[in-house]
Amino acid sequence: MIYFSSRKIEALQRFSTTERIAIIHRASQMMPFERKAFGNTLKVVILVALFWSVLYVPGTGWKLLAILLLGLLYRLAVFPVNLSLAAPYIPAAIEKHEAGKASGRDEPGSSNDSHDSGGDNQGH
Repeated sequence: MIYFSSRKIEALQRFSTTERIAIIHRASQMMPFERKAFGNTLKVVILVALFWSVLYVPGTGWKLLAILLLGLLYRLAVFPVNLSLAAPYIPAAIEKHEAGKASGRDEPGSSNDSHDSGGDNQGH
């Protein structure tokens, strides 16, 4: 199934927008290499098709405007690909997300820096 919004995925409905984004990002990191490669290839094909269509826009000013709009909105064009390919990995990503929240970490890359505080006071 193709998802165009993270709100359409039932498992993600109870989370806030930022949490859904973090969970989707974590799920996409959990995908095997072959699936990531397929997704990246599909995204490139979509982007090439979109930018190729700019060749048929009449006038230089309209072409520049179309390129600017595509550049600003390309994430919206490829987000359904990311979301649909990462969907099977979302339950595991939710488990890791909730485990991270339980341990006091909100984001996957954050860490508790309590061991770094007071480092200048050592040896004085």
